[in-house]
Amino acid sequence: MNIFLKLLPIILISIIFYLLIYTLYPQYQKTLSLTKKLNELQNKEKELIALEKLITALSQNANIQQLIANQETLNLWLPQQPKIEEILASLNGIYQTNNLIFRGANINIAEEPKQMNPDVLPVRVINISFSAPLNSGNLISFIEGIEKNVRLMQIKQASLSPESSEFKVESYYLSDK
Repeated sequence: MNIFLKLLPIILISIIFYLLIYTLYPQYQKTLSLTKKLNELQNKEKELIALEKLITALSQNANIQQLIANQETLNLWLPQQPKIEEILASLNGIYQTNNLIFRGANINIAEEPKQMNPDVLPVRVINISFSAPLNSGNLISFIEGIEKNVRLMQIKQASLSPESSEFKVESYYLSDK
C-alpha cells in the first residue's frame, strides 16, 4: 500500500497529461485554426466593404455614368475581342461603297499590348494589309471610309500606284490578358 501511495501522484500526473495531450490539445489546435479562418474572413469582409464603397462612389461619378450609358458605342469603337469578322465586313462595305470587289486581306494580331498613353489601358493591335485598284475618283472616298469607320482604324502605310494601291492599317481591341 505504501508503494501505491508513492505511485499515486505519478499515476495522477500521467492521467492528467494523457487528458491534456489526447483530448484538449486537438481541441486547442482546432480553436487556433478556426481563429485564423475567422481572422481571414474578417479581413476579406473589410476588403469587400471597401470595394463596395469604391463601387458606390464610382457609380455616382458623372463621367462613369456617361461611359456606362455610351457602352454600346464604346464597344463598337474598341471591342474587347478582336472581332475579325466585323473588320472584314467593314472593309467589304468600304469596297462596295467605292464600286470595288473585296478580294481579302492579310490579318495579323500582335502578341504584345500597345500602350498609347500612360493614362489609358493598353490595347492589342490588329495589323491588316490589303490592296485595292483605286483611281483618282475613288481614292479620297476609300481613305475616308477607312478613317471614319465605326471601328477604330488607322492607316499606317499606303503605297499608291495606277494599277493597285497597297494599304497597311491598324485596328485595336481591349484585352484583359
